[in-house]
Amino acid sequence: MPKYRILLVEELVLSDSGEFQVEAPTPEIAAAILIKAHEDARDADSNTVALTDGQEHEIEPENVVRGRVFCILVNDKGDDGDELTPDFDPAPQDAAPKADEEQPS
Repeated sequence: MPKYRILLVEELVLSDSGEFQVEAPTPEIAAAILIKAHEDARDADSNTVALTDGQEHEIEPENVVRGRVFCILVNDKGDDGDELTPDFDPAPQDAAPKADEEQPS
């Protein structure tokens, strides 16, 4: 049976938020102002997002909002290849009770 080099990856999406009152002609422009303020904070190596009117919030993503585990095939050169999505359960089939068997109470 062949052996494969497989990279197991756990990916997490972290979140934090702060609510601002932004005066702008449209919600999209208000959002752009906030995103620019966030970029400015990151460029200054800071987590404090501040607007010119004095509003500020500390944004430190720590809450996991979503995650996934997946595998990537690694080639002979050690380069990452395709993401693998198995379409089967690798657990032994006899571990789960069959539909026609009685379940213990």
